[in-house]
Amino acid sequence: MKKSLLILMALVGFPLTAMAHPGHDAVGFMSGFLHPLTGLDHLLVMLAIGFWAARAPTENRFQIPTLFIIFLLIGLTMGAFMTASSMVELGIAVSVLAMGLILFLSARISALWQLMLTSMFGLMHGFVHGQELILAEHGFMAILGLTLTTAGLLAVGFLLGRQKDRIGQYLQSLLISVLAVAGAFFLIA
Repeated sequence: MKKSLLILMALVGFPLTAMAHPGHDAVGFMSGFLHPLTGLDHLLVMLAIGFWAARAPTENRFQIPTLFIIFLLIGLTMGAFMTASSMVELGIAVSVLAMGLILFLSARISALWQLMLTSMFGLMHGFVHGQELILAEHGFMAILGLTLTTAGLLAVGFLLGRQKDRIGQYLQSLLISVLAVAGAFFLIA
């Protein structure tokens, strides 16, 4: 189990080459599928949302990732028809840092706030992807790929968050550290 978990983490974290911004070649399913894996900001938030959902009260466990995907799709649609704003990029950087802080504090956040933050983060991350994927050739297939990868990353984060032993504590500390460093970097970059 431990070896499989480490291999899975290595495979998920392998292609961390770029943030998801306009300028990527967006064509078809594979482009959308790989897109969240090549943007450290998106990868981290999706893993963190899944991790957070696993440790949330039972009634929110599945609402959190579901809302993230729903609002990601709403954001994709908005991003296709609205012009980009630097405030969205700032919001994404804040979402990375905020998820690190939420996990660090093991914050007991009300159900309403959990769902509102999740929705807002999904909307922002979707908006940036919508700038490029919806209007792309084979845009529907790119969106399908993006949605499947997002669901997969949320599931991986959820499975990691279910680990309650020493490995679980280590994974939480590691995720918090990476979120904090990356969030601070994104804010000053």
